[in-house]
Amino acid sequence: MTKHLLCLTIDTDPDGLSGKVTNRQTLRWDGLEHLQNLLEILKNIPITWFIRADGQLESILGSAAYLLEKYENFWTTVRRAGHELGWHPHLYRQSKPEDEATIITDPNEAREELEHLWTTIRPALPATSFRHGEGWHSQETYATVERLGFRLDSTAIPGRKGGAGHPMNWENAPNHPYFPSATDLCKAGRERSLLELPMNTWMVQAPHDTAPRRRYINPAVHSKIFANALRNWENTRNFSPTTLHNWVMIFHPDEVSPAQGEDGLYSRSLSELSANVACFQESLQRSGQDFEWVTIAQAADRWRQHQEQIR
Repeated sequence: MTKHLLCLTIDTDPDGLSGKVTNRQTLRWDGLEHLQNLLEILKNIPITWFIRADGQLESILGSAAYLLEKYENFWTTVRRAGHELGWHPHLYRQSKPEDEATIITDPNEAREELEHLWTTIRPALPATSFRHGEGWHSQETYATVERLGFRLDSTAIPGRKGGAGHPMNWENAPNHPYFPSATDLCKAGRERSLLELPMNTWMVQAPHDTAPRRRYINPAVHSKIFANALRNWENTRNFSPTTLHNWVMIFHPDEVSPAQGEDGLYSRSLSELSANVACFQESLQRSGQDFEWVTIAQAADRWRQHQEQIR
């Protein structure tokens, strides 16, 4: 029987970072504080929280572990509830608040930055799950994360490529777990210690789109938009009867925060988020599929076990 492992993940980015315009200067987390009600709303779903901890926070706010320290009590509650914490650094270069934050893309500098940051935050986070900020990797950054001891990466956004000058390129990446090739991260290669669990993508049409676009599965969008994407997914999906499927969803705190104001794509609503999550699992139930909500680390372990069984 086909089994589906469902993962709900949150990137704890500051308000206003992502959207039509990327604002890398913003460092407010009102959305994260609003999101602390989520534990009561989604009681039976283990969530993977990817925590921002990086050089921008170190330079501007005084500590790379700023969010881990400021919300320490909340993270303790999260862990006790069976949720998972992962590492989510944005590799930005920004010395002063008035400076423009720019992405560190030089391979050696990016490697050194990851190694430096990890020595700082290692006592507060397990070396288990990693997601690189703004959805990009190079061979060097991926190998560094692997060398630091992480077991899984969830950075790939299959079918997506960044704009001019942006290092993200996952156009040819598979939309399922795989071990990236040593020469091309978008291709499956030999087994290695760092497994890729992509942020799964499907076709979504926002009000400002002329046609559906490939986006990651985000339950924070308006329910009508999510329902249309789900319907398209139902019409095109073709489940293998013997394969274990993983579905990694992602959203950001400000996308469900009413304080951020109305948006054509994002619901700004925890109730709509909850409804979309329910709709996804109901779609699997209607087609007689077996599913389970798990953390992303649990999904990676189950996938590895499954691969051993089918060899």
